[in-house]
Amino acid sequence: MSRKFFMACAMLAGIVLLMQGAPAQTQNTQQAAPEKKPSAQSQPAAAPQRIAVGDLKKKLESGEKLLLIDVREDWELKADGAIAGAIHIPVADLDARMKDIPKDVQLIFY
Repeated sequence: MSRKFFMACAMLAGIVLLMQGAPAQTQNTQQAAPEKKPSAQSQPAAAPQRIAVGDLKKKLESGEKLLLIDVREDWELKADGAIAGAIHIPVADLDARMKDIPKDVQLIFY
């Protein structure tokens, strides 16, 4: 198994685990607050899903509106390269940078 594939799988698994913990925190917060009608902007995000490399390639080639976010560390990016057009936000900086990430496109983290 190549190192790039292993690193990509490990990062994707970490992101999935992080994203699964976020709804639980949101639920606890919402239980304490008075009930409000959900607005279009406060709808919960869809659950994270995996995407096969072939499917991602098809999406990129079709021109579908999506944003690739490379969450690897700088040294990993230098060692293994990146997908053209992706933006680099190390996983440790994601929380602080979420306000900078557009909400109107499909996000793909790797």
